[in-house]
Amino acid sequence: MSGAAVSTPRTDETGAAPIPELDGVRGVAILLVLLFHFQGARPPGFPKLLTYPMILGWSGVDLFFVLSGFLITRILISTRRAANYFSAFYARRVLRIFPLYFVAVFLFFRVALPLAARCGWDLQTDPGLEPWFWFHLSNGPSSFGRDARPLSHFWSLSIEEQFYLVWPAVVRAVSPRWLGAVCAGAAALAGGLRVAAAARGVTPEALHRLTFFRMDALALGGLVAWIAVDPVRRALLRRRLPTAWTASGLILAGLCVVGRGAVSPVMTRFGYTAFALFYAGLVFAAFDRAGSPGVLSRTLRWPWLRAFGKYSYAMYVFHYPVALVVDRLAPGAGLSGLARTVAWLASVIGGIAVSFLFALVSWNVLEKRFLVFKGRFVARPVPAAAR
Repeated sequence: MSGAAVSTPRTDETGAAPIPELDGVRGVAILLVLLFHFQGARPPGFPKLLTYPMILGWSGVDLFFVLSGFLITRILISTRRAANYFSAFYARRVLRIFPLYFVAVFLFFRVALPLAARCGWDLQTDPGLEPWFWFHLSNGPSSFGRDARPLSHFWSLSIEEQFYLVWPAVVRAVSPRWLGAVCAGAAALAGGLRVAAAARGVTPEALHRLTFFRMDALALGGLVAWIAVDPVRRALLRRRLPTAWTASGLILAGLCVVGRGAVSPVMTRFGYTAFALFYAGLVFAAFDRAGSPGVLSRTLRWPWLRAFGKYSYAMYVFHYPVALVVDRLAPGAGLSGLARTVAWLASVIGGIAVSFLFALVSWNVLEKRFLVFKGRFVARPVPAAAR
């Protein structure tokens, strides 16, 4: 996630065969984020229709949230009766997330920041923010204007880690019968809190980055997982998905006409939930139609898209510092016409390629070295005598 130990496993944490289409969904999410952050100053006259994935690429984070909520809830539902339910879950998450994350935080605060200070470079960072990053709380200060700019995108990683901290206890404590209602209630609560907080003057950045305002996407992913693991509920959603997906798409399109920006008033109030609903439909369709010959499934199985999904975590970690460098070095401002367009496209493609290269190195040098230990932390059934 050296050698055969981390090749595509025959089963995932739920004991089922892995689903290539979900890697494709992850690839779509990281591609949206990359296009958003590498768009830079788009050349005048470039067709707007072609730039919409860039303009709305910030929503790739919402797709990540929905997918995380789905995958984690599906794992937790399938292992909720395991004797080592908590220890297995947290050990596997630590092995997947912590090594690269903590290396990145260390290199930035203990290597890059002191070096930049000696060279007179301004990295727009308050060194006092370091503890917030070590404890996955950086979305707190960044919501109120205190940020480490090259790591400012880590706010979404903080939200996911905070979700991982709480959600296993929720799934374990709530009856499977009522888990869907809890997921739906959490999503509705997040949307309601944003509307109420916006009316009271809470800043758009806080609405965008604080966990309790963004839990609707994670909760809706959990709701889809709760539906997907039950054949009756799954069949019901399958029948209603075209109507629900079309309706959410139309609502989303209407909201985007009013305001496309991540912190625009319409998005902070209603857009995040609308995106989450639309992406929840995508995640369910990818799961439900896995292996089918349909256009969606075949597209999500494209090898290059799955490769983006496989390396998406490291690409997310590295891409924003790369984007800042590309933005500073891009020569487009001094050019015009076709030359400017070519230079801009080269900066976008080049930035994505460099991010992929860093992720490939990270995977082979660091990440897979830890992932080989995940096999030691498999959920075990509760002994019959203890039931």
